[in-house]
Amino acid sequence: MRSRWSPTTKRVVVGALAAAILLFVWRAGDIVQPFIWALVLSYILLPLVGAIERRFNVPRTLAAVVVFLAVLATIFGGIRFVVPRLIDNTRDLQSNWPTLITNAEASIAGWLTALGLGDLQDSVITPNLQDLDRQIAGMIQRNALPFVIGSLHFLLEFLIFLIGTFLMLRDAPRLLGFIRRQLPREHRGEIQQVLLDTNVMLGRYIRGQLILVVLMSSVTTIGLTLLGVPYSVLLGVMTGVLETIPFVGPITAGAIACLVALGHPNPFGWEQIAYVAVVAIMYTILRHAEDYLVIPTVIGRAVRLHPAIVIFSLLSGGAVFGLLGIVLAVPVAATMRLVLIYVRAKLRDEDPFPSLTEELAATNDAVAEPAEAAAVRSRVRAQP
Repeated sequence: MRSRWSPTTKRVVVGALAAAILLFVWRAGDIVQPFIWALVLSYILLPLVGAIERRFNVPRTLAAVVVFLAVLATIFGGIRFVVPRLIDNTRDLQSNWPTLITNAEASIAGWLTALGLGDLQDSVITPNLQDLDRQIAGMIQRNALPFVIGSLHFLLEFLIFLIGTFLMLRDAPRLLGFIRRQLPREHRGEIQQVLLDTNVMLGRYIRGQLILVVLMSSVTTIGLTLLGVPYSVLLGVMTGVLETIPFVGPITAGAIACLVALGHPNPFGWEQIAYVAVVAIMYTILRHAEDYLVIPTVIGRAVRLHPAIVIFSLLSGGAVFGLLGIVLAVPVAATMRLVLIYVRAKLRDEDPFPSLTEELAATNDAVAEPAEAAAVRSRVRAQP
């Protein structure tokens, strides 16, 4: 009879395999990134596929095809109508950036002279603006890769992303079933419930963030267009994306918009300082509306993380995986919080699920648990 592995041997093997997988993902980040992006998009769209499958009683593959075609239509519609405008704004901003800096410097110099603070111009303002100009010029040069190579690389990754998205939308139930069967039988019920709690929290956060980005991008673009600020589409999209970064993101977006407004003659004949002040006030109003109206309604307190942990997670994720790391930093940190709550309770020989239930209830009392999730939770609790 073949010898059996001891519990210690099993733990060592599982730990070694997990470490090897994490090391591979870390070292091969550029290779796996299209698959991870596909996983993120699939996770957002899976409820829609399931709803179509149940509502119209159609095969899973057909429901996945319908949603996938809608994704393609959205992507190519954006490429057709939005991307050209973004490209034009970016090129125009790159070519006119020195002029904007010069105009901004002249406006600031006029204000300082009027206030009797002209000495600050040469010692503080001019060096900082010149340094900003050099940093942007250097960034543009570093990113000026050969167009053909960059385009081919992007198209390959985009194709992998599309294929991965469709396969995950179609085969998600099989994949989840396979993972469920690999769980240890004696701990399967508990692990399923932890995964369920994590799914509720992540779904609420990711979908809420997506709505927030689209909403803030649209509203900011409209506001900047009405105020006559150039590059409104580019600045609006950038504002929406930066809104996902707490504290630093909104301030950065507002500062860039104010700098562009400062360096561009306003179309209303106002004093330039008044024009910039109006742009700053608009960003402040939108930020407060987001904090007090949009976030409580759309997202709620989806994750309970200290601001310092959020910023550390964003910086760490960005340093390791770039944009993908920034996008996934907060969800991963929030997931680790739930896992640590479970592990801490198990180490103390306590029931972890009251703490997990309390954690989810505290994040957002206004968001009701989906009926499907509640049913799964009831079945899990009924297991011995």
